[in-house]
Amino acid sequence: MDIEETVALRDAMDRTAEGLPPLPDLAPSAVRQGRRRRARARLAVATTAFGAVTAGALGLTLLPGGEPAPAMPGAVPAAPGTSSPAPGTSYPPVVVEETPGVTPPDNPDGLSAAERERHAQHQQRVAALLDELLPPEVTEIRPVKDEVAVYRIAAGGETFRMTVSVRPSDEPLASCPENLPKDKGVCETVTFDGDREARLIAMPVNELDTIGSAVSFRYGRSSVRITVDPAAVSAPVTPHRLLDVAGDPRFLALVEDADARPVETEAAPPVVGG
Repeated sequence: MDIEETVALRDAMDRTAEGLPPLPDLAPSAVRQGRRRRARARLAVATTAFGAVTAGALGLTLLPGGEPAPAMPGAVPAAPGTSSPAPGTSYPPVVVEETPGVTPPDNPDGLSAAERERHAQHQQRVAALLDELLPPEVTEIRPVKDEVAVYRIAAGGETFRMTVSVRPSDEPLASCPENLPKDKGVCETVTFDGDREARLIAMPVNELDTIGSAVSFRYGRSSVRITVDPAAVSAPVTPHRLLDVAGDPRFLALVEDADARPVETEAAPPVVGG
């Protein structure tokens, strides 16, 4: 191609590009992803393929939407002082099949549309805080559909059940489990948030070598529990890391809101002698 043809081609390309909008500046969006997303991206390389198999093996069904999913409707605003997911951010729920191949009923508690939306918004706010406060080894957080206190988290190629419960109750803080294995379990009482007492427990679940983690405390009229059950391996989050979540002011603000406007029902009293 000679010089005249090159100049003509360049002029044609310039005329074509004149009506196009300028390219977006990608730097601010990339910065907003933050340290946690970068850490997750590195870990996800090794776990993405396995995660698809694990979801099926555990009876998990990802609801339509995939990654990214549309943001949850904003009909229910966050209570003052609590956190909401950033605009455009959402945590798609999963459906758990307790019996493989049997899809659970939709809306088993018969909630109104407004109440279901309030529960979904609560789960989105909890998931957003967990996304920020859990260690970067946790690569995925999903609310469980129609189970307002339950989440599925992924770490190291395994999927774990996590509970974040704020349940109306007048029961005192539970005592340490009896017969806790000394070399496998830990139960300690600590104070946080001023003089608030919390129970931290790490103990075998299902197998002696698979350890679950739990933190429980009282708040107002509610019992608060944060737990991570083990899977084929021990829970990826220790009780002290769960306490870090519990002590975050934004989490406590969310607990305060759930204590004032419960999203869970009070547990039925045990049957005496039954």
